[in-house]
Amino acid sequence: MSLQKHAFSVISAYLVTFIANLLIFQFMPVGWLSLGIVTLISVIAMIAAVYSERQLVIANAIEAPGVLAPQQRVFWGVIGIAGVLAAQLVGSWLEMFLFKMPQTNSQIHQQLSSMTTNPWYFLAIGLAIPILEELAFRKVLFGNLVNVTGVFRGALIASLLFALTQPGGHWLSATLVGLVLAYDYRHTGAISTAIIAHVGALWVVWLYYIAHAL
Repeated sequence: MSLQKHAFSVISAYLVTFIANLLIFQFMPVGWLSLGIVTLISVIAMIAAVYSERQLVIANAIEAPGVLAPQQRVFWGVIGIAGVLAAQLVGSWLEMFLFKMPQTNSQIHQQLSSMTTNPWYFLAIGLAIPILEELAFRKVLFGNLVNVTGVFRGALIASLLFALTQPGGHWLSATLVGLVLAYDYRHTGAISTAIIAHVGALWVVWLYYIAHAL
């Protein structure tokens, strides 16, 4: 599979999931059925994107210099979890200091509440959507922008676009998170590192709030 076909497949899978989320929750109340439909679409889209990823045999500009060993990818993925959490904290503080944007946990509570309503929804927001975001924004956008814009500007553009798709309006925090994930990918040459960091940080935040709710 060529880089162009791979990019088209991954971006299409991501957009299908993104648009489906918007439309379904726009026209259906949040409940077991709507959450289940979103989960099904998200998982199918993730499988399609991962299949396209496995068919790609051409390295992009990030991966061409080489990929670290699996143990090192996992190590940097775990380090990346701490990096993502730190970026979220710094971003939240800057948003509050610069823009008087109050820190809010409503999005996290809404996610946990939705998973209580339909536990299968965890597969969507805890696995499928983060994987799709990493493949779309880091692997495809960042990986293909590097040749045109350079590493930093490519990471910044991809991170800003990533931030614009995130709910809640916390674009600065999301941009910083995107930069950390781009660094993870650039450092190891493996998108799996960014996926580990993204998914892991999300799970850590959920576990923290669950633990403090007990």
